[in-house]
Amino acid sequence: MANGLSPESSGASSGLDIDLELAREALDRTPVGLVLDNLDGICVLANRTFCELVDYPAQALRGLSFRAITHPEDIDRDEAALNRLTAHGEIPGSVEKRFVRPDGSIVWVQRSTSLIRGVGGEVRFMVSAFVDLTERRAKDRAIYQMNEFLTAVVENSPVAIFTTDPEGRITFWNPAAERTFGYKREEAMGQSAPFVPDAKREEAHTLRQRVLGGEVLTGLELERQRVDGSTIYINGAAAPLRDENDRVTGLLVACIDTTEAKLTERELGRQLHFTRAMIDAIPSPVYFKDREGRYKVYNRAWDDLFGGGQSWIGRTVFDMFERELADVHHDRDKTLYDKPASTSYEAKVPTAAGGELEMLYNKVSFVERSGEVAGLIGVITDVTRYKEAERALEASEARFRVLTESALDLISVLTEDGIITYQSPSLKHLIGFEPAETIGKSVFDLVHHDDAEHVRAAFKRILEMSQSREPIEYRVRHKDGMWRTFESLGTNTISNPHIGGVVFNSRDITDRKVIQQRIQHLAYHDNLTGLPNRSLLQDRLAHSIARGERSGKKVAVLFIDLDNFKNINDTLGHDVGDELLRQVSRRLSDCVRVEDTIARQGGDEFIVLLDSLEDGRGASVVAQKILNSLRLPFLLGATEQHVSGSVGIALYPEDGRDAQTLMKNADTAMFHGKGLGKNTYQYFTAQMNIAVKRRMTLESALRRAVMQKDFLLHYQPQINLETGEVIAVEALVRWKTEDSGTVMPGDFIPLAEETGLINEIGEWVLREGCRQAKEWQVAGLTPRRMAINLSARQFADKAFLDMVTRVLAETGLAPEYLELEITESQVMRQTDGMIMLLNRLSEMGIHLAIDDFGTGYSSLSYLKRLPIQKLKIDQSFIRDITVDPNDTAIVVAIINMAKSLDLDTIAEGVETAGQLALLRSKGCRVGQGFYFSAPMSAEALYPLLKQNNLYLQSRAR
Repeated sequence: MANGLSPESSGASSGLDIDLELAREALDRTPVGLVLDNLDGICVLANRTFCELVDYPAQALRGLSFRAITHPEDIDRDEAALNRLTAHGEIPGSVEKRFVRPDGSIVWVQRSTSLIRGVGGEVRFMVSAFVDLTERRAKDRAIYQMNEFLTAVVENSPVAIFTTDPEGRITFWNPAAERTFGYKREEAMGQSAPFVPDAKREEAHTLRQRVLGGEVLTGLELERQRVDGSTIYINGAAAPLRDENDRVTGLLVACIDTTEAKLTERELGRQLHFTRAMIDAIPSPVYFKDREGRYKVYNRAWDDLFGGGQSWIGRTVFDMFERELADVHHDRDKTLYDKPASTSYEAKVPTAAGGELEMLYNKVSFVERSGEVAGLIGVITDVTRYKEAERALEASEARFRVLTESALDLISVLTEDGIITYQSPSLKHLIGFEPAETIGKSVFDLVHHDDAEHVRAAFKRILEMSQSREPIEYRVRHKDGMWRTFESLGTNTISNPHIGGVVFNSRDITDRKVIQQRIQHLAYHDNLTGLPNRSLLQDRLAHSIARGERSGKKVAVLFIDLDNFKNINDTLGHDVGDELLRQVSRRLSDCVRVEDTIARQGGDEFIVLLDSLEDGRGASVVAQKILNSLRLPFLLGATEQHVSGSVGIALYPEDGRDAQTLMKNADTAMFHGKGLGKNTYQYFTAQMNIAVKRRMTLESALRRAVMQKDFLLHYQPQINLETGEVIAVEALVRWKTEDSGTVMPGDFIPLAEETGLINEIGEWVLREGCRQAKEWQVAGLTPRRMAINLSARQFADKAFLDMVTRVLAETGLAPEYLELEITESQVMRQTDGMIMLLNRLSEMGIHLAIDDFGTGYSSLSYLKRLPIQKLKIDQSFIRDITVDPNDTAIVVAIINMAKSLDLDTIAEGVETAGQLALLRSKGCRVGQGFYFSAPMSAEALYPLLKQNNLYLQSRAR
């Protein structure tokens, strides 16, 4: 056995063997690690849980001293406990200790020990139970660290923090509270608010009652006293403390000392009158605004200009002006609030008479002693008369500056020789250069050398025609070294004395060009593989046909479909499937000429277009080359996977004279090749269309059968080869048709898997098989397992586990009476997700078996990872077991391997007495086949199940 619970025994009865097996299984399934040691501390027996806990196999632990795997710091304590046991019979108490795993990692466990005594009462063995403490210790450590962090925060907080019980007695007092009130922690603890003056006791009592009632209080401005009797002012907050049952058990208070601020407030009041009189004497409007833009102070001159007989204290420019003008002032103010600064700007102010005044605003940040900006001070000067003259002089220049400097496009001025005399500021963000870095340079030296000539020609035409009628496209190197594409329009203004050059308006179109190229590529290429798509293929095929018609040469279309792709995609996931398709596309590219076309049709289908062939035989050479390439293993992740291909070939002009017909006929030839066994190529023939129509008819009939549930189950018993007892039944599906009678699974299951109908058929089979098994149990028959086959597509379905759970619940069949058979090829493609699913099924109690065992390439390492109970030897080995020594050797090897892994074996296809005798002699315990019974209906099988012994039936015959 693989678990270590297998002490040698002999001479036991069959019943005792069964009891021991059950005991071993129970110990191995115990979630607590169990170890049996002798009095020297040597391991005699260890269950599976303990082996997994310390990461040692059972064989390695058996005969090993506990000292070999115990942490060095724990050995002396364990030795002392063992000495007390052997000397005085003292049972070791429950302790926490550490084991060291083979990789050096440490695992914490809790050990509890009891003793096993002999008939005379002497101590013979110690039984120890071990519980993994790793997770609990990690949680305890996290809680401790968090508690330390929170304690450090409170102890180092500059805010005074203390707590009280419901009666007001102090239960916690942090260092900041000592500094604020002067009471040391030992003086304050247990006292009832000694810092509250007598006159404020009633106030404090009322506040405490509100908090104990569940209220959270903030912004409390309170008068209190220090230990020396001096008065202090605090700003505080209080909240209730609650226990785990949400009951209020006290309150928490946090507060800061605001005494200095209170005293300063009084002094400021005395200075306010003097300041008020002083600013009123200033003839210009003067004002102060806080950080929120609210007017707090203004002088008489400001009130005469804006006041209008009402108070503006607390109001903003948005109350004074229309939104547009208010935004101007507000935006200017924001920079002064961010950091100490000053600003000057001009703005128009509407008058009561409907006119406008132009004002010069001078503003400066108002900074407190702390260095924080508290607002701004503004002084306003009327500059209306000065601005009227200035405006006329600057109008022309201002318009030009606004147009050029605010434009996102680049505005440039060049002499008639192409020398740059002006560049707008947008040059910086377009190509990274400051305008001054390009002034005086020739534009022809800056453009890409491949574009210089056509730029010179376009520039010459502008000089001759006054302006360009078509955009000039060229490339300019960015300061970072990358080339950017620009589009420019030019106007000849050399005769204008204010400009004296050619004005160009240029725009960066690099991103637009990249997007256009990307859109063009995506329109005609497959996004996954980068190969041409169907649209581009049809265009190229049409051109190839036209060339073939002119030259008399042939054109070949090869339609390629990957065999086994769906299994890989469904089992290993779509990411792996996508990577397989990319690798296939690269291999196909290596098989054809440069002038040929490879396109992805969609899914796992590819099309190769061979152009200008002398004869059709060249297509078969390429097809065989493709098949040979696809047969090589594909490295996907950390595993090798195998696929093959089916290729259909259609030739122009024999098989079609247009693209659509050639592609359709190549597709038909490919499907014909699949029907002949895949991994082959087939030329199209007219007879293939008949086969395609026949297949389409069969698929349509199968879809109707799924909808109408036109299926039935036959059952074949599985026999104990020693006793003849029927121990299980395998369900085998049949398709009922009106014209063809009963269709065997081999004739429709492959089509069901290919079309995706297998999931619906599989669910019906599972439900009907479970229902029948439960019906036999209700009828009084001995409960037996129902074995049901699974396809790879079913097993890859994410909803499979939920479906099995639902069917068992609806039919009432206990999980231990269901056995699911998976093929060996599915085991070879095992993934973490598949292993997890098998474990979930096994945990439910469902039995798992590997069907057709011996036909794949399973290894012991694969089998050991899976929670399977049975190997089903493929009937191809049983058929000639009595005449072929090779088959005999294979069957014996499988039986012995299964025994070493503690797995059952069952032989499929037992048809002769010689086969039966040989299997029994080699230790195979279970078999099924026509020798015992053909598959039959539930009604026909019922008498055999009731008799429950096929050997008795055979002797009766």
